Amino acid sequence: MDDPAVPINSVKRSYRVVDAIRERGRAGVTELAAALDLPKSTVHNHLRTLERLGYLVEDGGRYRLGVEYLRLGRESRNSREVFVHGREAVNRLQERTDAHALLVVEENGMGAILLATRWEYGDLPPTARHVYPTHEHLHSNAPGKAILAHLPDERVDEIAERHGLPARTNRTVTDVDALREELEAVRRRGYAVDWGELIEGMVGVAAPIVTGERVHGALAAYGPTAEIQPGIAAGELTSTVAEMADTVRADIVFADSDYSD
Repeated sequence: MDDPAVPINSVKRSYRVVDAIRERGRAGVTELAAALDLPKSTVHNHLRTLERLGYLVEDGGRYRLGVEYLRLGRESRNSREVFVHGREAVNRLQERTDAHALLVVEENGMGAILLATRWEYGDLPPTARHVYPTHEHLHSNAPGKAILAHLPDERVDEIAERHGLPARTNRTVTDVDALREELEAVRRRGYAVDWGELIEGMVGVAAPIVTGERVHGALAAYGPTAEIQPGIAAGELTSTVAEMADTVRADIVFADSDYSD
């Protein structure tokens, strides 16, 4: 059934095919048609089109994603001002804290991770679904809350209405009024904390990267609760994260100023 909210439903079907292949690693026409509840002829046409354009690779009657997505992802990431000025800060944050460091931005109302360090399956609890998440709901983690806290109230309401406030763990804030109270606290203290709201057993601290009224993203440090909590209690970790985020902010301001000429 066509989605009235989508102007061109054939494009949506192509992306549904791509997502289905991404979830499976590789898949054939019959499997995809059954999973998507689409005619095999329709699925086949989308697959052949995407293959001809270089976005899929056919191997023995099954399709997998092509490396063209890698190129697009890199170009998208490298075009972000906050990535250009923040990638070194992510590495320095990891070195100074021995934590998992992340650079996160808001993209279409979701949190998109541009860069992360040290995220390996062996370092994460069994509840973790990915080496590191590429997109997550903003309300469910420290960098997301740091970003939300500096967006206009109407934008926060729009994001909550569009994506909802689903629970990732039993600690995730799922009530919009409670979220607003927490975002106010984040603005007051200058940083956000994730007490196992995204992944059970993992705690994170994040500080926003803001220039004027523009929210560029957030810098975060994550780790097992036993390792991260003492640094939060002592104020050392929160100060370091805020300091590194402020360094990125200053670099952006300087690059945009006349002094960079």
